[in-house]
Amino acid sequence: MTDIPDAPANQSGSGQIPPVAALLGAVCICAALAGCAGPPPLIEAGRAGRIGLGDSVESVEQAYPAERRRMVDLRLEGMPSPAVEVMPEGAGRPDALVAELIEQEGAMRVWRIQVRDPMFETAAGIGVGDTVADLRATYAAERLIGGEGNVGFRVEELGATFLLDTDGADGWTLSLDAEQVPDDVAIRQILLTGPL
Repeated sequence: MTDIPDAPANQSGSGQIPPVAALLGAVCICAALAGCAGPPPLIEAGRAGRIGLGDSVESVEQAYPAERRRMVDLRLEGMPSPAVEVMPEGAGRPDALVAELIEQEGAMRVWRIQVRDPMFETAAGIGVGDTVADLRATYAAERLIGGEGNVGFRVEELGATFLLDTDGADGWTLSLDAEQVPDDVAIRQILLTGPL
C-alpha cells in the first residue's frame, strides 16, 4: 500500500487560509448560490419548463408535486377539455402553465401548453408581459392568427402563438392585419402547439 503524502503545510505559518484558497472557495460559493436561482424556466419548441408536447399525464404528475398541480376541465368551446394546471416554485399564479390533454392511443397526453406566467421566457428572453415590439425585434412575427376568442402572432420556429391583450383594441383584431397591431400591445399568454 502506498502512503499518501500529507498536504504541504501552510507556508505563512499563521494558520490562516492562503489567499488563493480563499478566493477559490468564494468563487465556488458564489457559483453555487447563483445556480440555486438559475435562469428563468425556458420556453422552447414543444416544451415549457418540465412539460413537453406529447408527454403523458403521468410524466406531468412526476415533474411537479401534487401540491403544485391540479386537474381541471377548461370547457373550451363548451366541450370537455381536461388539463393540468401547474404552479412551479416561484410562479405568481396557480395556472402558470396549463397542459391541455387529449387521449391518444389509450393514454392522456399533452397536446397544447399554455404559458400564463412571466417567469417563463424563450431563450431570447421573450415572455408574458413583453410587448409586440419586443416580439418583432426578436422573432419573425409576421403572421397574425385568431381562434377561440384569441388573437396572436404565430412564431413557427417555436411552434408557438403569442396571444395578445386585446382590451381596447381597434380593427386589427377583426382584420388580422399584422401591420396594424401597435408595438405597445402586451403578450398575455403563449400557446405551444407544435407546427401548424
